[in-house]
Amino acid sequence: MMKKMVMFLLLSYSFMNTGYAQKYFGKSFQSTVEVDEYYDASDVKISHSIMGKAEMDQGFRSLEKCQQKIVDLAKKKGADGIIFTVVEENYGSSTSSGANVNTKKKNKTTATGSSSTVELTKKKILATFIKYD
Repeated sequence: MMKKMVMFLLLSYSFMNTGYAQKYFGKSFQSTVEVDEYYDASDVKISHSIMGKAEMDQGFRSLEKCQQKIVDLAKKKGADGIIFTVVEENYGSSTSSGANVNTKKKNKTTATGSSSTVELTKKKILATFIKYD
């Protein structure tokens, strides 16, 4: 029984971990050791060209772990720098409602109701990989 539980947990973790893999579209070069990180395109003062773009949903990971995964990918793809952007993506809404009925007073019943709607969002990291000229 314990072996089945451990196997189930490992498979579940593996599925969850790959469900939020980073996506990359662009060119690849010889891998690099250091990658400069920027958070606005205007901060890049060195002449450069865009070599590709990557994105990653935050999922169950912290933003810091997502950022590190993208840095590792950038090194692997040969980027000299990354321009990071974090966006919130709305993927739906959830509505809940409820009611209370009060019958404590004789011959008098009161009812109150409420409803609330919450927008469901997730954070996504967008990264532009750059190569210095």
